[in-house]
Amino acid sequence: MSVAPSAAVPVKVLVVDDSVLMQKLMTQIIDSAPGFKVIGVAGSAEEGWDAIQDLRPDVVTLDLELPGRHGLKLLARVLKQDPLPVLIVSAFGGPGADNTIQALELGAIDFIEKPDGTTHTLEGFMKHLVAALQRASASRKMIAAARQMAQVAAPVRPASPPREPARAGKTSLIAIGASTGGVPAVQTVMRDLAHLRLPIVVVQHMPPGYTAKFAARLATATGLDVHEAIDGDRLKPGMAVVAPGGPRHLEIEERRGEFVCVLKEGPLVSGHSPSVDVMFHSVARSAGAHAVGILLTGMGRDGADGLLAMRKAGAETLIQSGETCVVNGMPKAAFELGAADRVVPLSQIGTAVSQLIGERPGLRTA
Repeated sequence: MSVAPSAAVPVKVLVVDDSVLMQKLMTQIIDSAPGFKVIGVAGSAEEGWDAIQDLRPDVVTLDLELPGRHGLKLLARVLKQDPLPVLIVSAFGGPGADNTIQALELGAIDFIEKPDGTTHTLEGFMKHLVAALQRASASRKMIAAARQMAQVAAPVRPASPPREPARAGKTSLIAIGASTGGVPAVQTVMRDLAHLRLPIVVVQHMPPGYTAKFAARLATATGLDVHEAIDGDRLKPGMAVVAPGGPRHLEIEERRGEFVCVLKEGPLVSGHSPSVDVMFHSVARSAGAHAVGILLTGMGRDGADGLLAMRKAGAETLIQSGETCVVNGMPKAAFELGAADRVVPLSQIGTAVSQLIGERPGLRTA
């Protein structure tokens, strides 16, 4: 699916970065990308705020390490006033990762890593910047509605035709997949599911250096034991694992009555590593009808095929409703495949899962 904006009406971009070199580099890259135009640059948070008021950009790129007011404070101020897409352009990993995760929790649309001359090359930066701008542009019409609807109670809608009841047994595992816009969405869902004390497996598209920080913030927010998955981890009640960013996919295997994390190197699947599809397919094989699959906001279709496999194996499957997604790509693809039992607003997913576990014959928490 092409998400490039129309070249006839350029998407207006404001660049906020205190490095003159980065301002020039990003302006050159963005202006050369079809359908985008830099309408201004700012070197501090104060300048960025004034430029947003004066220029009314469609998308903002934001460096978090700014002189004066910190970039996070500018982000919170901007999103409180106007839910426009803000793309974080961050130093890779290290101390900056905490700030980047916090920015995504606040509502930043996405993030990319600055080039560092080694593994993060200029060529890669150019490619990722344009792709991230395309995602931001595709999402801008949905963001306002998503943020308005996120806390609104709305009915859970059946998606696919009902099935025969699953075989008796207990719900043993919850599997969650997400991408663009997923950091706050995953946090919301896991916080609302924490009382169930079920093992939770998460694949959130992120590069190395960020998933450990993400897991730590989830642990603080939910009270669960959350960490990056380690090869051989045995899943326990009240425990959650996040697939580590990088070249390995996370799979779940059943061994002697326990679910075990397995990390395997392999090519990209559905355009990603780690891939939601790989994880969902493994849960379908290992847990069958004793699992719940949840697919949240994200660009593309990763997770759609795997969610269908889970549904065919007897698992309950839910997707986030389009109006509460930052980007309704992955859930929409799953809906079109008939992979979802229910379409649920973000704020109601925890309640819906709790009701499913309480209502389905033979299903109960561990």
